[in-house]
Amino acid sequence: MNQRPLNAAYEHMTNHQLAAVAYADIGNELESLRIQSVVPRKTYSMLDAEFNNALENIHTATLHWSCEYWRLQYVYSVDVLRMAYAHIQDELKNEDDCAELIAKGQRMIAAHFAALKEVCGVRGIDYQTVLKRNYITEQVDQAWDIDLEYKTVVIAALETYLVIGE
Repeated sequence: MNQRPLNAAYEHMTNHQLAAVAYADIGNELESLRIQSVVPRKTYSMLDAEFNNALENIHTATLHWSCEYWRLQYVYSVDVLRMAYAHIQDELKNEDDCAELIAKGQRMIAAHFAALKEVCGVRGIDYQTVLKRNYITEQVDQAWDIDLEYKTVVIAALETYLVIGE
């Protein structure tokens, strides 16, 4: 019979890796306790500050990402509704400008998801967990182009949040 403790899988992980796993298992109390049992302690009463900082940074980065996502969705929806309203009122003067504005919104939303996916992959953070925690479903049409300039800005912002206090 295997006598290894259940937390053995976490013993050789860094604080940043442990923080990423802890983020994915926040709702699982038993797994959270297993993870916390291997986090180095500076004292007998406190988890390692580096672990706490890394976990807080993940929360902060994903919170800011999701707030910006919902802002992009709002702006995109307003643009679509403006075009629809103008069309219904037979006041749509330049259909190409409206279509380009909507396409720009689609490219930015696609870039927003791509940036998060890339940063999560590099940092070992579960991408699907971030979406689930923020009640977001990825609904990006694969035909949408990505605004690479915006993606770069989002990656830089996420990376900035993830290294605060290191």
